[in-house]
Parts: sequence; structure tokens; C-alpha cells
Amino acid sequence: MNSYLTMSQAVLSKSRQPLTAREILNAAYRLQLVPDHLFGKTQYKTLHARLCEDILHNRRASLFIRTAPGRFSLASRLEGGGSKSEYVAPRRSYQLKQFDVLCADRKELDSALQSGARPVEFQSIAQWFRRQVPLRIAEKDPNLVHLRLLVMIGSSSGWLTLAALEGSEFGSGRTIGLLGFLRGSDADLFSDEPYGIDLAAKRTIAEQSSASVRRIHELTRRQPGLALRCVRIADAQSRDNSVVLFVQYQCERPNEFIRFFPASRAPRWTRLPAEINDISTLECVSSRFVALAADGAVAIA
Repeated sequence: MNSYLTMSQAVLSKSRQPLTAREILNAAYRLQLVPDHLFGKTQYKTLHARLCEDILHNRRASLFIRTAPGRFSLASRLEGGGSKSEYVAPRRSYQLKQFDVLCADRKELDSALQSGARPVEFQSIAQWFRRQVPLRIAEKDPNLVHLRLLVMIGSSSGWLTLAALEGSEFGSGRTIGLLGFLRGSDADLFSDEPYGIDLAAKRTIAEQSSASVRRIHELTRRQPGLALRCVRIADAQSRDNSVVLFVQYQCERPNEFIRFFPASRAPRWTRLPAEINDISTLECVSSRFVALAADGAVAIA
């Protein structure tokens, strides 16, 4: 276990109430639990981040829970009635847009995507996405185009469709799968591919469901041999600043998988294109995908 998590577990096991990261760290110093190799001016911020990451990635398997914004306790105390209830944090990274995304220069990309209405293989334009820029800046810069993902999960029952997230930049309606971001940090030393697309896709599923990363790995698999296609799509404000990659997965246990998604998003399995009567009921990325699939321009595996 990470040193910060081990330290937090020891402190919280002694505390009768939830603590903030700063309180956990202060207690750890008093109890002489802080290893010599942990140092820095903002250790409490690192500790807070490690706790949040553990809760996100391990979900119900995590040793920790939030009981209020910025306050943590042991999950065993919640189960035993020691804490009032679990607090589910909002997706602040989406709200604040403080993470980096991969961007291309618009003029360079325009020359490579002369037939922008049709999908292209991602490998043919991947070389242009060399810059990492905070999303909040990339969305407003008219000279940049950034990468997005539409993560689609198919099964014997159809394809997972949900209500679009509130405030989605691609409009309201239902979405075929999950809209996410390809971040600069996805292409790191732990990624099995140059752009970290599989890592980004599974993180997107984890962020929009209650499934742990481990369960996502167990329940889904990437479609083998399927070329990764992408298309330029304008958002609801007609800003032509996104290239969306269509990433497809298969799920062998659809009844179990769908229970990880909140009822508020009305998840269901839908057969494509047979059960889509009107593509105008879809948000614009999904409607574009269905139209392209109907024309044979992209494959529905």
C-alpha cells in the first residue's frame, strides 16, 4: 500500500471522527508515523490526492470513504455505524477543467483532415497531437483542437446507452457509451500504448460509474483488430475544436455491468441501429456515430 495510505489507515483507526488530510498528517507527525522519505511543503495535498485516487479506483474495495467534502474515514466505521453516511464527491476535474489534454495546431490538422466530414484512422493524424494544454485553455483557444473519446460498450443485449451528463458540451439527449477525455497524463510510463487510450477509456468508465478499475478490467475487453477511427465534431456552441475517437469494448456480463451506472442516467442496452428511431434524440457525437455506421463509414462490432 502507498505510504500515505498506510499512514492514513493508522491514524483513522485511532480517530473517533472523520478527519481532513491536513488533520491526518498532523496526527501522523504527532504519532511519529511519517516515514523519512515523505517530505515537502504541501504533503497534505498529496495525501488528499492519494485518498481520492484510492476511493475512485477501488470504490467499494477501498479502505477509505468520504463522509463530507474533504473529510475521510475508514469504510469499516461506516459499515459499523460509526460514521453517518458516505459522501460522493462531484467530478471536480470536469468542473474545473484543470487537467491537460492532447492538442494539435488547427492549421496543421486542417491540412491533414481535408475531408473533415468523414472518419479517418487515428494513426494517420496522431502525429499532430504533440502539445499538452489545460482543458479550460484548449476549449477557448481558436488555434487548438483537442482529443476526446466516445467509449462504447457492447454486449449480447446491445450497446450501453445513457442520458448525457448534465451540462455536456455536446448537448442533451442520450449518448451511446461515455464521453471522456484523452489526457496528457494517459500516455505515461505505465501505459501499454503510445497515447494511453485504453487507460483513458477505462478511467472514463470508472469516473462515470461505481465500478472499480479492477472490475472494469474483469468485465470488459477491447475489440481486437478494430481500427481506431475518429472524426471532427463541433460542440453545442458550434465550436469546431474537438476530434473524437470511437473506442469500442465488449462486456460478457451485461446484467452485472449495467448496475454500476446511476439510475438517474437511465442506463439500458440498445440494439444499434435498429432501436434508434430518431437520431435527433441523441447528443451530437452519438448521432454522428449512428449516421456514419448507417453509411458503413464506421463499424459496429
